[in-house]
Order: sequence, then C-alpha cells, then structure tokens
Amino acid sequence: MHSALRGTTLGTSLESAPTSEKPEMTVNFDYDFSLGAHEVTRKEYATWTGKNIERQNDLPMTNVTYFDAILAANSRSKFEGLDSVYTYRKLQMSEGSCLGIENLAFHPEANGYRLPTEAEWTFAAKNVHFNPEKSWNVSNAGDSLHPVCTSEPKAILCDMAGNAMEWVNDWFVPFSDTTLLNFIGGAQSDAIGKRILKGGYFRKAADNMRIYSRGDVYTVTSSTKADYVGFRLARGMIPSPSTLNSSNSNFSPENFSVLPALELKKKLRTSQVRLAFRDDESGNIFAVDYTNGSSALFALPKKGNVYHPAISPNGKWIAMTSKPEGISGFDTLSVQPFNAADSTHFLYNESSAAEPRWRISHGDTLIYFGTDGGDNSSDGKFFGEKTLAVSFQNQKFGAEREIFAGSYHGGISDDENLAVSGSKLLRARVRGKDTVWYHGEQACNVSLSPDSTKRVLFLDFGSKTGREFVGKNYAPHEFILIADSSGKLIQAILAPDGYTFDHTEWTNAPDFIAATLVNEEGVHSKIVLVDTKDSSVTTLVEGNELWHPNVWIQPSAIRLPQKYAADSLGVYMTGNSSISSRIQKVKMDLFWKYRGQAEIAITGSSRCFAGIDPTLLSTSENRLAINYAFSGEDMAGTEYLSVNYYLPLEKLKFLILALDIDRWAITDEGFRTLYVEVPGYLYDEHHDFWKKGVPDEMENFVAANPSPPSDEYSLYAYHLGWHYSTLSGYETPVDLAFSPYEMKKAHYNQEKLLSILDVAKSYGVQVVGIIFPQAPEYIASGKSWGRYGPSLADAKMLLQTLDSLAKQKSNFTLFDEYKNGENDYASEDFADYDHLNQSGALKLTQRLDSLLQKLRQEKF
Repeated sequence: MHSALRGTTLGTSLESAPTSEKPEMTVNFDYDFSLGAHEVTRKEYATWTGKNIERQNDLPMTNVTYFDAILAANSRSKFEGLDSVYTYRKLQMSEGSCLGIENLAFHPEANGYRLPTEAEWTFAAKNVHFNPEKSWNVSNAGDSLHPVCTSEPKAILCDMAGNAMEWVNDWFVPFSDTTLLNFIGGAQSDAIGKRILKGGYFRKAADNMRIYSRGDVYTVTSSTKADYVGFRLARGMIPSPSTLNSSNSNFSPENFSVLPALELKKKLRTSQVRLAFRDDESGNIFAVDYTNGSSALFALPKKGNVYHPAISPNGKWIAMTSKPEGISGFDTLSVQPFNAADSTHFLYNESSAAEPRWRISHGDTLIYFGTDGGDNSSDGKFFGEKTLAVSFQNQKFGAEREIFAGSYHGGISDDENLAVSGSKLLRARVRGKDTVWYHGEQACNVSLSPDSTKRVLFLDFGSKTGREFVGKNYAPHEFILIADSSGKLIQAILAPDGYTFDHTEWTNAPDFIAATLVNEEGVHSKIVLVDTKDSSVTTLVEGNELWHPNVWIQPSAIRLPQKYAADSLGVYMTGNSSISSRIQKVKMDLFWKYRGQAEIAITGSSRCFAGIDPTLLSTSENRLAINYAFSGEDMAGTEYLSVNYYLPLEKLKFLILALDIDRWAITDEGFRTLYVEVPGYLYDEHHDFWKKGVPDEMENFVAANPSPPSDEYSLYAYHLGWHYSTLSGYETPVDLAFSPYEMKKAHYNQEKLLSILDVAKSYGVQVVGIIFPQAPEYIASGKSWGRYGPSLADAKMLLQTLDSLAKQKSNFTLFDEYKNGENDYASEDFADYDHLNQSGALKLTQRLDSLLQKLRQEKF
C-alpha cells in the first residue's frame, strides 16, 4: 500500500467519544507498507507455525494472545526467508499459548512480517475499505465466525469491520493534539500493559463499529485472548519511528455529576451510603459519602495504580489492588481510610491479591482474594493459583490463611461452600468440587451475593445460553445475568436503551447491584445502582471513564416501608444544612432514640447547649435527662420544639429552657431558617406530630437519614447532648453586638414563653427558665446588660416581668445565675464572653440539680 505522500487521523474530536479515543491526532507516513487482504486464517496459522491446530480452514485464527500473533508473524518471516521483526530471550507458554515474553524487542526497521501499527490499520480502513453494514455482525453472523472474505467477496480488504477483532502492534497511549511522522504507539507500556484492538466482530452491532475505536469491553493486554480476537499481518520497514509518552488527565469537579443524597434516599430509603470508584482518566479512586447528608465528591490520596475499590463492613476503609480483572501478574493489595484528608496507607506484599472482598468471620475482619485475576480458562494455570484470606484489625494485616486451590476472586460464601470467579470462564467451587458453569461460555465481572441466597451475577458476550434464557439475540454485556447457587440462570436485567453494563458488583445490601453503564461510543459514562427486585436503574454519578464502582450501605440502616419511600420522614438536615441544623439533627436522633426514657428535657440556645451536662442531673431509675439545645435557637424554636416534641413525652417531668433576654430583640428569624431548610419538621407537622402513633422503627429511620460527619456528630451527642469546651477565659474589652429593646419583639418572645407554660401545665410538666451567666464587664460598662443588649433599664423591666410570671405560674421557676453580673462565675469558668466551659457547666449543672431535687419533693 503506497502511503508516502499521505497521512491519516487517529481518534476523534467527538465529545461523546471515550477519553481514550480523543483528541483527533494526525499521523503522516514517509514509507510504504503492505497489509494482509484478510485476517490470518487457521490454515495459514498452522502452515507458518507448524502447530497442529484443529479445523485448519479459512476461519480467522482467534483465541490468540498478542504474543501468539507476533510469534506467528516471525514464523511467516522465517517461512518466507525474511528478517524477524520481533526478538526475545524466553517464552512463557501455557497449554499451547504464549502468555509472556522475556526481553521482547520490536525492530520496526526490519524487513519482515509484523502486526500493523494502529496508524497503518486506520489509514487502510479509511482509504481502502471499512463497511460495517456488510460485515459479519450480531444481526447476521449467528454468533459465530465466518470464513474470511465471505461478507464482501469483492472487497480489496476483507473483514476490516466485523468477523474478528484484530490485534495491532502498538502499546496503548492517550492521543495528543499534534502531528506525528511514522507513529508506532506508546514509547512504553503503561502500568498494566494495555494493547489496542481494532475493528468489530461477529457479536457486535454494525452501528457500533467505528474506525477510531481502540479496544474491547474489557481491558486488553498482551496476554488477552478471546474467541473473537484474531489478527492480520503487515509488512514494511518503518524509518525513524515516533512514539508518545503516557499522561493522565487531571481531575476537575466539573468532570462529574453526582446524585444528591435526598434523591438517593428516595430509592434506597436510607442515605447511610458510601460509594467508591476508579476514574480511569486520572487513575484516581474517588468517593462519595452520602452519610453526612451531602453528595460531595473527593479523591483519595493516590498511592500508585489502583483498581477494584472495596469498602469495608464498617464503611471506614477501602481495599484496592494494582491490576484490573483479566490481567495476570503480581497484584498488590492496599488499604486506605475512606477519608479525603487521611493519607494513611497500608500495603500487603506477602502474596498477589486480585479483587479484594471484605467479610467479618467469627469477630475478625478479613479480606478475601485470589492470587491471580487473569484468564482462568487454563486448568493448570488456574489451579496453580490460590484463594487466600488475611485479617485487617487495628490498622494491621494479620496472618494469611489459604482457603483452597484456584483463584476464586468473584466471592466466597460465608460457609465457604461456594466460591466463584470469572474472566474468562464462570468457574465455581461447590462443596469442595470445582466445576465450570454456563456451559463453558465466556463470562466476566462475576460477583457472589452477600446473603444466604448465594446468587451469582455476571456479564456475558451474547452467548447461546444467555440468548436462550432471555429469548433473543443481544450485544455483549447488554444483560446482567444472575444464577442461583447451582449455576442455573434465574434472572436477566436489561441495560437502559443505548447502554451496556460493565464492572458489575453486588453491594453489601443483597437487593442492589453497582455497575457502570457504557454508551454506544464505548464511554463508561455512568455509575448506577440496579435494583434486582424491579430491574430499575438509578444513576449515581455521571462522567467520562467511571470504573469499578463499589457501594456500601450501612448494615444497620432500616429501609422505610414503601409508603414512605419518596417523602421526607425523619429528614432533619440536608447536605446544605447550617451548623444549627446539623446540631439539631443530632438532637433529633437523641429525641427519637430516648423518647421513652426522657424525664428532663433541656432546650434553648448555645448557652444552654454548652452550660448543662444532662448526665449530672438526678433522674428516676431508667430515666434520662437530655440536652436538646442547639446553637442559634430562639424562643420561636424553643416553643415549636417544646410544644410539639418534648412536652408530649410520656415520662417528662421537667422542661429546662434558656431565657436569653438579650436576644429577645429577634423573633423567629433563626428557627424559620432552620425550619424551611429541612423537610422533616414539616412532614411531622403534616402528620400531627404522630399523636396517633409513631411509625415503627422511627429511631432507625431518623438515624439512617443525612447526618453530620462522625467526628462532628460525636461532639454534639456527647453526654446526651452537652457541648463541652476546653477553652478558658475571655479577653477584654468584651465583644458587644448591642441590639436595642423593642417592645413588640420582646412581647413576641414573652408570648412564646407563656405558650410553653400553658402547654406544660396541661401535661403536668414543671418548667425551669435559666438566665445564664455572662461576663460581668457588660453590666460594669453601664452600656449593655449582655452581649446583645438591651440597656440596663430595659433589662430590669424584662427581668421584673419574668419574676412576676414565676410568681403567677405554679409550674414555672426562674433560675437566675447571671444576677446582673454579681455571681461567683470567674473568668476561668467561661469559654468566651457568654458561654460556660467545662468548669462553669459543672457548677451550673450541680446547682440546677439541687433545684430540681427540691422541686421534685414539692411538686411531685
């Protein structure tokens, strides 16, 4: 083929194309080359190599590795007295196939047969012949290869589209927006040694065959082989060849679109969910933590080349390996925290570890893995590997245990009576006996369910058994197939229109599968959650090359009944919630968890939140005091929460609330913001605050909804809701944010207090109103009664009103610990100007306890 004055373009500029096929790159030639008119046939292969292969006919020679193909090229060169293009030191053979070559060297200047470069193959396809519509494809091939040059007998180049895919010579490398002369691919292999395949094949739809496509549905390396992958040969010396070096794309948040936490909850009826996946553009593992009510995406600190993330049973760790399924060779196991800020990293190098899976066994946290994730079709190679387990406890790997022979990396049942693997065969070990399921047809992405059903999911290539089960022809990976514990097909789930599946994996919740969706251009564009009960598909993340999703759902999370599936029951914060809402979410968890034990309810602003340790208050046996206060709580919030949640509690005897008269210049601004930003309060309100009966498992429903991060949660939930501070003292002059007295607003707050007292009386509850101490410098200045005002004169009037109210209302006691600055709270009892620290809270709580004990004797 004459090409000295011409060039071609590799790749495409289409936005919809996979990243591996972009951008368009120009390649020019200043040499001539020839290309085989058809794919090498079985007859030709036998003639040149001298191998005794079955069916020496005109079918394409397939099931050959890249190494087999280049050795055949050398054999033809020798057969015809030409130079060898490939030299080497040693071959690694297994069952007649070459799986590795030591010291392999490519000599482009040699005059002999070789595989065509990607540029040569593309030039020929574009300028001579490429016609998918008249190829052997899924619509006409009958799931089998056909003799070469029978789809278009008069074509100059046969079967460039369809029949068998074809090896080319290049190492895979991303394209660059440049022009190169005599391009021969990557300068060296990437971390896993990716190669390139061109053309379509007999199981592929004609409209999905594209000249610029570079691969298959799985990662292709030199040792890959399949019944639809063959090769054709080229000849031509390449002068001054050029190469490219690999480079990875950088991550940008704009690369991804993530499903919001509340939308996920509509499907799962819990948001206690974590997701990890590989972004194949950058090579990073990314994660989404829905448990804190947001859907923010973050990258784990990168530690080498990593694939197949697996989240631990407690959701705190991610195990990964250094190679994807289908790739042989030593596979390093690593474990990292599920945390963007923690670069802690643990490596396990004692054995090769493919596709890790976690399990808790007899109290130990174990990681199970096979020692090889490559092609499992060779009995000798497969059973030469092992299935192992290693413990991971207290951030340390423990002793390794051999489970049995054979690399069963698709999962092991709890009783170890069933183990499975895929790539290339669906192998199973059933009660100690090894077998091959699915009639020996090709299967990959095998995963064993985490429950007692022992269901096995996998993807296939439109094989006969699958076609008979679903009742039609279909493309590779178009269905998720599920078999029972005996290998019998029981379910098939169809991919959405325009997509196929890849990288399927059971979640730790047995009804759901995590998977990648691949569009018609071959882009791994979506990570989805597949519900096996109704075959619905929910998109979690959208991007360019999203691989190996793993979804963790908190094991204790209780799914809501179906009638609550799409509403807002128990949702007391969202991903955008303020600090007040996040604190109050924790307090609502405490409310629902302990509502049958609450004898003392404490509510109010951050002064109350920091100033009372409920665990120091005396209660009846099996009863509790709980601090429900949160930062920014105003009297409107105190009334709403007290009247609708706290006062109706069956065992409640005391309601303790903050009386912050310096903040009575505001009305409901604070609570209104909290009330409208989360839907749970309105939902409770629409159900009359559950006066006719609380939903079963309400405590678990609330806990399963968005929550603050674990460290923040622990801070707010400490000692049943006390926010302790280790700060000591405040600076002078004191901070002042003075607000003048306004009669209308002060009256509004007094009305809220009166409402609380009236409702409390109807429930027989005693109310204690606390005036918390502040820095005495406010009073001493003569300008302001407290941090937010009012004037000393206006404060005196408000205090007299409260004192009068305490005398009128038999269920109301005023507990003034400020005393207009004349108290015994020293500077070291404060965390700042108007909040107590640990020592101050201890002092106030002990005094409050004495008051409550006195009231208990008097009132009950």
